[in-house]
Amino acid sequence: MKRVLSIAIVLALVLSALAPVFAVDTEKDLFSESGKILESIGVLQGSTTGDLMLDQNLKRQDMVVLISRLYKEENKAKNFQGKNIFKDLTNKQKFYIPYITWAVDKGLIAGMDDKTFGFNKTVTVQQFQTVLLRTLGYDEEVKVWNHVPELAEKLGLMEGLTSNPKSNLSRGQMSAMTINTLRQTKKGSSLTLAQVLNLNIPDQLAVDAEVKVENTSLIFEGTAKGAKSLKLHLRPASSGITTGEQMIDVNVDEDGKFSLRVDNLQVGTYHYRFTSGSQNTSFQSVTIAALPFDLAEVKADNLKEIALIFTQPVDKSNASFASNYITTAGTIKDVRFEDNDTKVILTLNGVMTQQGKYKVSAFKIKSTSGVEKEIKDKEFQAFDNQIPKVLEVKQLGTKGMKVILSEPVKSATSSNFKVDGKKFSGTVKLENNVATLIYFSSYSGLGEGKHTLTVSGLEDYVGHRSVDQDISFDVVKDTTPPTIKNASATLEEVIIEFDEDIDPSSANKNNFYWKSGSIKKYANNVRFVDNKAIVDFSNNRLSTSENVIYVENVSDYSDNKIKSTEVKVTPVIDKTSPEVLSYKVADDGKSITVYYSKNVDGKTRSNYSIKNKDGRTVSIKDIQGSGREFVMSLYSPLPVGSNTLTIEGVPDTTPLKNPVAPFSAVIDMNDVEKPKMISHTGYGNYILIHFSKQMDMTTVGNPENYIMNFDGRQQYLPTDTQFTPGNDGKSVTITLPEQINNKKVVIGTTGNLTELDIRGLKDINGNDTDPLLMKIKFDGTSSGKAKAIDYYGDNSGRQGVLLESNLIKVKFNQPIISASTSDFTITGRTIYDVVVDGSPEITIHLNDSDDTSIPSGALRINSNNKMETSINTGVESTILSLVDKVPPRVKSNIGNLNVYGNQIELPFTEALEDEGAGLYKRDLEIIRLSDGHVLSRDDYRTSLKSSDKSIIVITIENRPVTSGYSVRVVGENSSDLTYIRDKAGNLALESGDYYNTGRDIYR
Repeated sequence: MKRVLSIAIVLALVLSALAPVFAVDTEKDLFSESGKILESIGVLQGSTTGDLMLDQNLKRQDMVVLISRLYKEENKAKNFQGKNIFKDLTNKQKFYIPYITWAVDKGLIAGMDDKTFGFNKTVTVQQFQTVLLRTLGYDEEVKVWNHVPELAEKLGLMEGLTSNPKSNLSRGQMSAMTINTLRQTKKGSSLTLAQVLNLNIPDQLAVDAEVKVENTSLIFEGTAKGAKSLKLHLRPASSGITTGEQMIDVNVDEDGKFSLRVDNLQVGTYHYRFTSGSQNTSFQSVTIAALPFDLAEVKADNLKEIALIFTQPVDKSNASFASNYITTAGTIKDVRFEDNDTKVILTLNGVMTQQGKYKVSAFKIKSTSGVEKEIKDKEFQAFDNQIPKVLEVKQLGTKGMKVILSEPVKSATSSNFKVDGKKFSGTVKLENNVATLIYFSSYSGLGEGKHTLTVSGLEDYVGHRSVDQDISFDVVKDTTPPTIKNASATLEEVIIEFDEDIDPSSANKNNFYWKSGSIKKYANNVRFVDNKAIVDFSNNRLSTSENVIYVENVSDYSDNKIKSTEVKVTPVIDKTSPEVLSYKVADDGKSITVYYSKNVDGKTRSNYSIKNKDGRTVSIKDIQGSGREFVMSLYSPLPVGSNTLTIEGVPDTTPLKNPVAPFSAVIDMNDVEKPKMISHTGYGNYILIHFSKQMDMTTVGNPENYIMNFDGRQQYLPTDTQFTPGNDGKSVTITLPEQINNKKVVIGTTGNLTELDIRGLKDINGNDTDPLLMKIKFDGTSSGKAKAIDYYGDNSGRQGVLLESNLIKVKFNQPIISASTSDFTITGRTIYDVVVDGSPEITIHLNDSDDTSIPSGALRINSNNKMETSINTGVESTILSLVDKVPPRVKSNIGNLNVYGNQIELPFTEALEDEGAGLYKRDLEIIRLSDGHVLSRDDYRTSLKSSDKSIIVITIENRPVTSGYSVRVVGENSSDLTYIRDKAGNLALESGDYYNTGRDIYR
């Protein structure tokens, strides 16, 4: 049989490690199946108890008897009159002599080399292969003894068997080899041996199957032959899988084709095989790998619930709080978990609209292994096309039952239920998708035995009405009182788990207490959820050491009362600091809701601070709330621009009053600037894209937001495409699979991926890109090497920026992961450090040995540079032009100012703008040192030195006395400078200090 195993996600098959075990199991199954077939056609007979004795070795004389039955000539064989040619056959073996002489006459038996038959000797596998090959007409071929095993294998006699030709033959091996032979075509004929012998044997089960792994689902597709009915036998092979074995019906069409999907499986290895009647295929293995913790899907297949489906189980201690979730579908009533805690179901207070589109966010949801995931604005559509159904009926002793529905319904009353054809007489409590039915009295309750619940007339929130359902269930008399399975505690709460559901009407807070000396410390509240009692001791907190909790008079639904029981608990002392999970600003900006990771005392205004962009305090009117959710009301809406929210010192409600982890966030109230794509490049199977703002990576990393033109055909990016965000949050590297549709991916006009349409991307503030649809066309000339690009979009041709006299930044079209000082050259300066951080921008530090702000030569990327990009390509060499962003300033090492006649020279670090130099005097303050007089603007004029435009020449025109002068660079009215600027337009810095002239200027 041919079996194809195709794994959609990278998995490891463990067949080699498990093959010896499977070989035994498979051969035993094969022996059993084959033996039963031979028994059904009268070839193989068992003991008086029906045991076919398949483990026993086969004797040579018994083999001959079986062969005669196979030919339907047993009567002829046992009475055959032939000559005995074997010397070891005497009168003692007279029963078998006719059979043996018949077989010799048929040409099936030749005997041993010493002219003996080998009576009572065990048949070997090779000997039986020889006999079977003769039945198929291969008399001449078996004369070459050494070729027999090879021929038997070739013709399919050993299908499913691993026997050594020299080993002894068991009755089970004989059965399997015989059935294999009967299914083969007889030499020189178009008929099988079974057809020649007129034997009716069932078709051999042959399954050509393929299994794919999709998240936590297995998809089986293939063709089955020889199967009147087909089942999938699936069993766990990993110890961590808690589900048991499953036998699943497989629907096979007229052509034998089938497709089966098995959902919500746990991570681990499974064994599977196909069965039809008593026939089985051999077991195979498939592994569901532990996928990275992520949100796999959001579904709303009814109008009342939102299902968040994760790739791994979630930590319920954190994920069970409704305040962890925000949705545009309305407020959340409660949270429950299904499918081994991989599915989080949010039940809404309100109702969604059919085919309405909504968004859901979840804050810091953790897996059971501690991996954290934040979900922001995940879109989904509500669509309900199913009628409500009953999934399960669970007995509640003799008092009632729980009816678990496929979805929430509008209402459920006693008129919707009948038990054994009679209207239900009792209370009906509907909670989400569970209806709890409790009889009014024990006299009208359920007796032992089988009952039928009829459910009708339930209507979901679309208006779909359920069809009438009859569900049979058994009521078993229960005389065993509940017992405590487990208990856990904090200082304020004890959770006690019983071995069955507890009747809430049987107990109250006085049934639970602990003792301090002889004083009983009663609970102040208790509530029951199925088989758990959540006992509140907040008014009588437990001690920090071991406590004995007393439980009395608690009953199950059959009125079995628990014996007075003690359970010991040591409270878990909560020393963890609460965290701010998230915050939400109201649409009008007048309130901020803060969500915490645990219950806190969060009403103290001094723990909160809001400052606007100017550093001024935004006043908080009051704070209301409790538990994990608090609302800050403001006197006025948050100001436009960036506002900083700081939260410190908020204590939790535990006895230790653990303070909140300090929290700070910038709230941008009017961020309407849309993100733009700055650059892109494509090489091989890599695409790198850079944006103007930090992006929401949940949208950037969604393959469905990209449509590529691949091999002349438009299609979404493959689901196994990898998205790697840059360190700055403004870039992403898209790594496509090396092959798509068995074709190597080559990006560019000379390749097969030529264009990429992008839509649906947002920045971290939810703004759509500008434009909404971005189109990339890949050229065919790219070497894959990174290129320096314009640092500012509005300043073309300049790839770097000089921010300080010794600091240059250069921007590339790819993230740079490695660069050194030897990769660059700049005339007249020394590069002493190059800093890369994995972003497309690098920082170059120059020596600061002089006061020249602009290097005398351009920056060069050397041709032999060893720079590396994030996709392991190099960087193209080039000469870089720099944008000058360095403000000019007075040179710091000048000493006294030079004086020539009545002119003072004030040197700056770089050349200044010549036009407007006459106005530079407005940014100067000049003091006559002889009398301290501050010169007016009319007392001097300014210009630039013709031979050196970095020097301002101050001409003192009104000189009533001989005196030295002091000069300072300062704006008019002590404000920022307005006039002195360099050729790039950068305004000069104030000098701070006064500079004195080296000598006097005469009157």
